[in-house]
Formats: sequence, C-alpha cells, structure tokens
Amino acid sequence: MKKKFADTIADKVKESYSQFAGEFDQTRRQQWPEFDHFLAYTKKHAKVLDLGCGNGRLYDFLKPKEVSYLGIDHNSHLLDLARKNFPEGRFQLDDLMDLRLEKEAFDNVFCIAAFHHVPTKKLRQKVLADVHHALKTDGILILTVWNLFQSKYIGPFLKAIFRSIFTLGFRGSWNDLWIKWGNFPLKRYYHAFLPSELMALLSHDLWQIEEYYFTRKGKRVRWFRSFNFVLIARKK
Repeated sequence: MKKKFADTIADKVKESYSQFAGEFDQTRRQQWPEFDHFLAYTKKHAKVLDLGCGNGRLYDFLKPKEVSYLGIDHNSHLLDLARKNFPEGRFQLDDLMDLRLEKEAFDNVFCIAAFHHVPTKKLRQKVLADVHHALKTDGILILTVWNLFQSKYIGPFLKAIFRSIFTLGFRGSWNDLWIKWGNFPLKRYYHAFLPSELMALLSHDLWQIEEYYFTRKGKRVRWFRSFNFVLIARKK
C-alpha cells in the first residue's frame, strides 16, 4: 500500500468517527467484560495512557485504581464527549500514528479496539515502537483488536480480495476491509489480523508476552469463535 493511500485511509477513519460520534458514544457507555481482567495488570496510582480513548469509558473503569490517566484520540468530537462524560479526566487530541510521547512516562498503555484502524505494517510497527518508548521498563501494554474472521464479514473480505488482486496490492491487502457502522453509509477501514500476524509485530528482544487470548462476550474461546483478540505484553 502506498503512503499517499495510507494517509487517505487515516483521514477517512477520522471522518467516519466524526459522522457518528454521538451514536458511537451511546453504544460505548457500558464497560466490556474483558476489562475486568485488565485490573490485575494495573497498579494503584499507575500512570496510564489510553490510545484511541474515544468517549473515555476506560477512564471510568480505572477510577478504583486512582490512576493518573491520559486519554488520546484523533477525533475532536469524541474527545468533546469524553470531557463531557468525565470532566475530571485528562484528554488530548493527538494521532495514534504520529505520537510524540515522553520517554518512559507510563506504567500502562491501553489500546482498545483502535490498532486495527492502522494501515500498513510499517505504521503498525511505528505505533508499537512509540508505545515501547513511552512505557517504563516492566510497563504493560494491553492491546485489543476485533476478530473480523466472522461470517458476517464475508462480503467485505471478498471485496478486499478482488481489490487487492486488481490493484496489485497498492490499495490494500486481502485482509484490509471497509465496513459500515450501523446504518451510516460511510465505511471505516479495518485490518483483519491473523492471530500469528499480531503476535509477530512484537519483537522478542523488546517485549515479553504475558498473555495472548481470544474472547467472546468476556469469555475466553478459541480464536475462530472469538470477537476480540487480547494481547498483553511487558516491556523488557
């Protein structure tokens, strides 16, 4: 995929979230059951970075830990909702793919259902390098992506495969999908990670994998039955 087209994808993702920010906020008021497991990796008074924070619901979940929290998102509409929902929280407009973070500033970095919007392997590696830079030694990354290998996404997969063949990969690979959100016509970009592909992005020289598992409505299942991949890694 060419850089110019990757930049176009990033702009379209921002545009799509702006279009349905209000409705997205209403569907993201409840905490995911997966969140419960994350508390074990979050110390009290930890410094926490939430990448792709959306409407800020992770901040609400982490309140019992009395964390020092920073939520970052590239969409000003969602950040306005986050500040309205949690006026005591700290939220910042920034781009996941162009972070300028202080070195070793955080105990935990969360990236919940945002990493699958990052186009190209090179950009994904850059995001993880930025996260590694921002984490303290022994700091924890908690990353989740959607499992898009589900029957309801057969149509987007077929379109992605044909597009990849006819454009020789210049407009995305076979697992770069465009999916509508609800009844809104504007589609969002997703990379459909294979389980091994996500794991391979983390160098064993830099990261220690603590857990890698698959969930469906909060329960651990085999990957082909899952809705989400959950990767928890410690900075070496």
